Amino acid sequence: MHSVFPVPRSAVIAYMHIPALLKVLCCFGLILALNRLRVHLSICLFIGAVAVGFWMGQSPAQIGQGLLLSSSSMETLQLAAIICLILVVSQLMKVSGQLDRIVKNFVALVKNASTVSVVMPALIGLLPMPGGALFSAPMVETAVTGCSLSQDRKTAVNYWFRHIWEFWWPLYPGVVLAVSLLQVEMWRFILIQAPLTLLSVGAGSIFLLRPLRGANSSENHGNMGKKVLGPFLWEVMPILLVVGCIVVLALLRHCLLWTGVKFNLPTSLPLLLGLLTCSIWVMWANKLHLQDLWRAVMNRNTLPMLLLIFGIMAFKGALIDSQAVLQIREEMVRYQIPFLMVVMGMPFISGLITGIAVGFVGATFPLLVPLFAGLSPLDFLLHASLAYVSGYIGMMLSPVHICLLVTKDYFKASLASSYRHIYKPAAAVMLTWMVILGLIHSL
Repeated sequence: MHSVFPVPRSAVIAYMHIPALLKVLCCFGLILALNRLRVHLSICLFIGAVAVGFWMGQSPAQIGQGLLLSSSSMETLQLAAIICLILVVSQLMKVSGQLDRIVKNFVALVKNASTVSVVMPALIGLLPMPGGALFSAPMVETAVTGCSLSQDRKTAVNYWFRHIWEFWWPLYPGVVLAVSLLQVEMWRFILIQAPLTLLSVGAGSIFLLRPLRGANSSENHGNMGKKVLGPFLWEVMPILLVVGCIVVLALLRHCLLWTGVKFNLPTSLPLLLGLLTCSIWVMWANKLHLQDLWRAVMNRNTLPMLLLIFGIMAFKGALIDSQAVLQIREEMVRYQIPFLMVVMGMPFISGLITGIAVGFVGATFPLLVPLFAGLSPLDFLLHASLAYVSGYIGMMLSPVHICLLVTKDYFKASLASSYRHIYKPAAAVMLTWMVILGLIHSL
């Protein structure tokens, strides 16, 4: 039986010979377009995974089986558990007032307005939470009282320093997801990424804090610094416990390797143990009850984030199962597509459109990481770092980044005027890091 509208053989051949890279880029564009239309990113990723499977020639049964296996794998479940614990700890520290006490004690340690303006957003930024910049905005405003700072510059200061940890801090879901997809130990990722925080502080100080030099904070507490140092360290103990678990387990593993004992720990185990210890500490120190824990688990932000994790892992599985990644690697060699263009361009565009680290990592790393196969361990980390930083800069410049929007609204600043201050340190970080990575690669 013939079709009423027969498809020309040439069209079928052309369809079959569409490059895999173009197919994946179209599916990638579909994900970003749907997300721009306010479809939740988790749903967008599931749709993108199905689209990749169909376009790469998989049957519905193969696609369904792949989505099920990817979403229920041990890697996915461990990642979901970590993200859930991070959100729970953040919520517990918020509702118990521990976050407020951390900020209050640190303010008493410093006197300089520029220091307070950096530290307040940075301290809030240690605990990832949607729109967290709104918590530090009043503190920044108090610190710069009497200083000649425009509203758009205040917006940029609060927004920029709120995110200086997001390159490597192990409590950020974007970092956890990147480490999981890269299949590297957390400490190695931290080691390569940590200098970016110093670079961001330097760029922010040069371009954003010049008017504050020499100014004193209105939160001057005189000689109270020594009195609050102990309470401050006590309040930040949960955060120190997480970092301590990662460091101790890494040192233990390498000490055992030196003695000839070889064993492999799941890359997620140190962080998982750290978060469990952190949760117990927060519950004990704040005398919280099981109902407080239950309310934190059932917080309205938890389920959407978990669905996002499952969507990301499903998209990653579709790219691998359909062999799209293998074909793309071959096409890049055949068509001589600049590798760095793909490594930098896709995360930047994704970050710009989604406005969230989990968004650019989840949408692009499943495609990029397999392309790094064959690189030396150092080059692997250098390319991963370049991809992450590109996505980060896109995220910081995104007009849909919730922290930028709530900060702008708080200070009643213009979005366009705020961008005039934000793009300068962003460009400085990107260009400087490219030079540094290039120098490391050439050594």
